[in-house]
Amino acid sequence: MDAAQISQLTEAHPEEGMDECRWCFAVDMERVKAKKIAQYDFPDATVVHMKCPRCGGESSYYIRMWGEDYIRNIVLTLHPELESGIKDSLIREINNRMWPEFDYDC
Repeated sequence: MDAAQISQLTEAHPEEGMDECRWCFAVDMERVKAKKIAQYDFPDATVVHMKCPRCGGESSYYIRMWGEDYIRNIVLTLHPELESGIKDSLIREINNRMWPEFDYDC
């Protein structure tokens, strides 16, 4: 396999989603569909536990996510006086403080 093929395969791997075995890909660049063992949903994230039928390797994905309603409920718990309206700019500011390594200004 030449460098261009390796590059193309490496770029395609994460685009296929989280259901491919990371171990088979990392060891010998085989793209194998893993099976979901469990999923744990939390108010601010989801963790998905996967297992590969080929190598038996296990991996997990941490998916950071929450809805605006969740943020609004926290804000209103701390600041009930804002019941009249929470601006989108405050939601973006809170997201940026929670995860400053990401840009939520979109």
